Amino acid sequence: MTPNMTTQPISIGLDFGTTNTVVSTITAEGTRRHHVFESPLGTGRSFRSLICYWQEVERARPEVRHSSGPYGISDYIEWGPDQRLIMSMKSYLGDASFTGTQIFGRRVGIEDIIVDFLTDLLGRLDVPLRGAGHRIRVGRPVVFAGARPDEALALARLRRALEGAGLGGIEFALEPAAAGAQYARTNARKDLVLVADFGGGTSDFSILKDGPDGLQPIAHAGLGLAGDRFDSRIVNHVVAPYLGKGTEFKSFDTVMTVPWNSSDLVWHRISLMNNPTDLRAWDDLRRASLEPEKIERMIKIITDGTGFNLYRAVSGAKEALSQADVATIPLGEIGLDLDLELTRETFETLIADDLAQISTCVLDLLAQQQIAPERIDQVFMTGGTAHTPAVRRLFADLFGAGKIGSGGEFTSVADGLAELAHAAA
Repeated sequence: MTPNMTTQPISIGLDFGTTNTVVSTITAEGTRRHHVFESPLGTGRSFRSLICYWQEVERARPEVRHSSGPYGISDYIEWGPDQRLIMSMKSYLGDASFTGTQIFGRRVGIEDIIVDFLTDLLGRLDVPLRGAGHRIRVGRPVVFAGARPDEALALARLRRALEGAGLGGIEFALEPAAAGAQYARTNARKDLVLVADFGGGTSDFSILKDGPDGLQPIAHAGLGLAGDRFDSRIVNHVVAPYLGKGTEFKSFDTVMTVPWNSSDLVWHRISLMNNPTDLRAWDDLRRASLEPEKIERMIKIITDGTGFNLYRAVSGAKEALSQADVATIPLGEIGLDLDLELTRETFETLIADDLAQISTCVLDLLAQQQIAPERIDQVFMTGGTAHTPAVRRLFADLFGAGKIGSGGEFTSVADGLAELAHAAA
């Protein structure tokens, strides 16, 4: 760390993602820095976008504490289900119906949760980002996650949270445009470039055109689906049948199918079920079930607080399928009595409708600009889901395999945001 990094204004790129958050900085002299985090889980640039809350008794009073990112994961794994884990905070920003949640009997708003998360993040950096005169570019998706997201509300909430964490000099920039800025800095010039940025909650696309000032974004489009949606497909279609979905139970003399909403297996919903009312309902269902051992597995996940671990196992299998045709979902590692096999063919069948929506979104964007797919000179794919073979094949089919490029899948947006902030200095 140089003295200039702390005494002079710097340009900051903050990619607050649904799954991961990444920070990049550039000094006034142009020195670029990729910030890393050292935690019990290892060292890396990504700071997982989650927060863990717990209670400690101080002076005979319970006090709520929190840790975030890889440190929050480590604390949650070590101390277990008595804590409250919140993930995918960004997905709730545009949802007007979601104003907050109960954390140990206290109502906490979505902005307060993000303030706590950002405070933890900033506290782990060895460069103070709250200095006067800093220029901060914060990424935003083209379309926020959710069925009917309110963009103005999402941006207002995010700005208030950033300012609540002590950050100033904030401007927002579209995430695919930021990735495009990083691409333009490190690649040969092309006339037309399509940037495809796949996050945890959204898939965003920008068309960049070369001109006197270099590559500039001319059009954008996006969808509120990406890697998290893929995970949910696996959980609800591959795992859920072993937890009771689709099974039957007897009610008096009538055999009925277990009622099941796909949201029942969203991991943070599982943690909310660990209360006497819900557990009593699950136990009643177990006693009436024709396959009680499956309901028992669901009850065990609830009471052991392993909903997050379930999703980690599923996400790991999904990532393994980027290199292999078959992967294992190791449910034995979370205390269940089985491991499940997942093939790439099954996975691609599950996400076929999602892939069709992505294809339609991209083709509609091109049509609006009256640009035929063959006119695109380069496709730059970034974000973790860019590694998914079916996603890459989709773009190769649309534009040609020779035009597909990638790099810095988890960091290009933050790097590009810092470049945009630096260029505006």
